[in-house]
Amino acid sequence: MGQKIVVNGQAKQLPRVFRNEHELREFLDEVLKRALQKEEYYTEFRGQSFVKLRVNLDKLGMHVDGIDAVEFQFSYNQAKGAYQLITAYPSKGKKVLGYVWDREKQSGKWIRMG
Repeated sequence: MGQKIVVNGQAKQLPRVFRNEHELREFLDEVLKRALQKEEYYTEFRGQSFVKLRVNLDKLGMHVDGIDAVEFQFSYNQAKGAYQLITAYPSKGKKVLGYVWDREKQSGKWIRMG
């Protein structure tokens, strides 16, 4: 299983999709490789210093249980003349959780993002 967290005093078990970091890296490499073959994704890099790609896995013909989309964020490193990956994370799917903060109640809750 995945990592345990405490929400409102109750222990919750987060779902685990990947067995280890190597498996996650292979998945992200494959998603990015396939996405950058499509014009709608690779054109985002033209002349931008910050790039945010939200990749829909269905458009790539990929399936991972509980993950529908992955978001990548890149920053252009002028010294190296290349884009650097800042972060990558699942952004949509039934196993993807997001934390929503209610300013009025000064409390938050976890919701499914799919």
